[in-house]
Parts: sequence; structure tokens; C-alpha cells
Amino acid sequence: MARAPAALRLVADRAARALAAAGVPAAGEGLAAAVSGGADSLALLHALRTLAGPRGWRLAVVTVDHGLRPGSAADAAFVADHAKALGLEARVETLAPADLARHRAAGQEGAARAARYQALWRAAGELGCGWLATGHTLDDQAETVLLQLLRGAGPDGLAGMTVRGGRLLRPLLGVRRAETRACCAAVGVPWREDPTNQEPGPLRNRVRQRLLPLLEELRPGAAGTLARTAGLAADERAW
Repeated sequence: MARAPAALRLVADRAARALAAAGVPAAGEGLAAAVSGGADSLALLHALRTLAGPRGWRLAVVTVDHGLRPGSAADAAFVADHAKALGLEARVETLAPADLARHRAAGQEGAARAARYQALWRAAGELGCGWLATGHTLDDQAETVLLQLLRGAGPDGLAGMTVRGGRLLRPLLGVRRAETRACCAAVGVPWREDPTNQEPGPLRNRVRQRLLPLLEELRPGAAGTLARTAGLAADERAW
């Protein structure tokens, strides 16, 4: 069997170290990868597929069609077809307006997130998976820390995201967004772009498009420094 491309090995190795430090999943357990069709989640899928066999994990794929923008159904179908091509079982969850309405108090973005996770966990359970993995990266962590700073958060907020939060896993918190794209390119997988990520309105988008690039210009390596701050805050919180 051909050796995996270096870009995939890099992502898989960092994911393996993160999960080993968390001590999960155990052999024989089911792990559902939440895949949107973007580069981060596709890199997650291919990294977990590389790791699953030797570790005895049962890997499956779950994806959600929010129905909030044109093309979302096509993205979900793309994910399901890709999972099938890899020989993996996949589940597509399609949200109805009522699913979002239940969480309307959280605003549109918050409602979409809450409904998405509810659907992801439901699909993971139906696939017999007790663990759910998402493709959050080091860049997402840096953005989260900046958002928490802008909100005046204390140490708990600055801890950002953790590799393991209950049964939710984020194995790529040590991986840059550019590295997930390189991984997808190396394995020949075209990823989908969510146009809502380019909209100038949401604060996270503005942090991603303007603030973090400016910080990297002023202080190269700023994203890694912010992620390290999150790790230190998480360690202090745990202590």
C-alpha cells in the first residue's frame, strides 16, 4: 500500500498525539467525524481514517444541511458521496425551520450552531458512535481567544476550546488552517467553501479576515501564541 502523503501524515500525527494525550477513544469504540465539506473537516476525516484502523476505532461520517443558504444540500451530498467512496457509513441530517426556531433566543448564528450539534449527536448515536470529532484548528482557537478578549472574559474564557470536552473531540487544535488545505490538496480532495464565512457582518468573520492577519503582520506567529495562551489558561483552570 502506498505511503500516505507527507501533508496527511503531518495532520494525522498531530491528531494522534492530541487524542493520545486525551486518552480516547478506546479500541472498539465508535467515532463520528463531523464533516461540512470544508478543508478542515475533510482533513480531519482523512486523518482519522488513517488512524482508525491501527487503533481499532469504528469510524463514521455525519454532516448537517442547515438549509440556510443555496448550495447547502449539495455540500451535504458531496460529503456523503465522499464518505461512501472511502467505504465509510455516513448520515446526512437536514434541519427544518422548527429545529432552528427552538433556539431562536441565541440569535441566528447561535441557533444554527445549537441545532447543528443537536443533529450531529443524534446522527452519531444512530450510527453507534459515542464520540464526535470536529475539525476545529489552531486558527479557530486563536480566533476564539481574541473573541473572548474582546468580550472581557476571564481565565475560563481565555482557555478557549479543549481537545476533549465531554464526548466531543477536537483533534486538530494543533494544526494550522493552511495545513488542512495542504492535506486535502495532497490527497486530491476538492473542498467546499462556505460563502457565509466571507460575509463582513459576523464578528468572528471580521476577526478572521482582518484582526488576526494584522496581528500576524505585526507579530509573526501570533496565532500560535494565542493558542498557547489558551493552553496555559486551560492548565491553570484544571489545576
